[in-house]
Order: sequence, then structure tokens, then C-alpha cells
Amino acid sequence: MKKLFLSLALLSCMCIGANAQTKVIFNNGPVGLNWKFKRSFIQGTTLVVDFVIENNTGKDMSCQIASSVSAYIGNLELKAFDDEGNVYNSSRFQYESKFSGKIGGKNSLYEWETIPRDNLVKVRLQIADIDEFATKIKMLTIPVGVSDNVGIGDGYCELRVTNIPIPRE
Repeated sequence: MKKLFLSLALLSCMCIGANAQTKVIFNNGPVGLNWKFKRSFIQGTTLVVDFVIENNTGKDMSCQIASSVSAYIGNLELKAFDDEGNVYNSSRFQYESKFSGKIGGKNSLYEWETIPRDNLVKVRLQIADIDEFATKIKMLTIPVGVSDNVGIGDGYCELRVTNIPIPRE
């Protein structure tokens, strides 16, 4: 009976770990600028990840997602790691990026977008050529430029998202 109980407990722990909740951490980001994961879904071989940015800073902010930020700021890079061991990155030295998407109304991630105070703005990130056997993105790192003056960068922060599900039919 003890063996059966221990086996069931171990199986439960494994299931909980496999279905861990998606977490969003905005390292060094301004207090009041909150990123929230909304959903993820697959379109062909492209993973679509939706977020919203909530601006509770009391002032208009602007944000930009960069492909990479130089070494003097901390070598931040737009990069994803799946549970099959694949790495998807968007280095400025690569010919073709695996990432595309938009913040608010802008069709490119690499442009500044205003995040009005006390409002939400949608963000859609797409990762192309996802491995057919991958079931989740274990970690996604996103360099985010943040400013309280539209179009002028005050600094870069890192958005780190873990356990993004890749739903399959």
C-alpha cells in the first residue's frame, strides 16, 4: 500500500511540474509597468504569444522590444528555449530572425510604441519554425527599452517568461 501511495504521489508531482504555470518577470523594469501573459497558440509552425502591458506608472511611457542590446548594458538578447533543447534567437548578426510581431498598433517589434497611463496595450510575439515535438517554451528572454519620453530610450530591462505552453491539436 505504501508503494502504491508513493507512486501516486510521485506521479502527481511530475504532472504538476509538467504543467507549471507561466510566469512573467520584468527585471529592473519601472514599477507600475506590468506585463501579463494572456495566451499562446500555434498557427502552422509558428507559435503566437499574446501579452498585455498595463501602465499604472501615472505617466505615459513608451516601450520597444529589441532583438539584442550591446554588451555595455548586459548582453540582452531576444531568445527562446523549448523543452526539446532548441534555441530560437534574434541576433542582429543573423540574416533571418525567428521573431516577429507588434506592440499596440505598430507592426514591428523594433519601433517605440506609446503605452498611455492607466491603460492596457496588446503585444503579440511570434516565433517561427517551432519544433513539431516541443510542448512548451521553457524560457523566453525579451530586451525591452523603456522611456517616459516617447521615442527616446532611457534604459533597457529584461522581460523573462517561463513555461509558455505550445498547445497542439
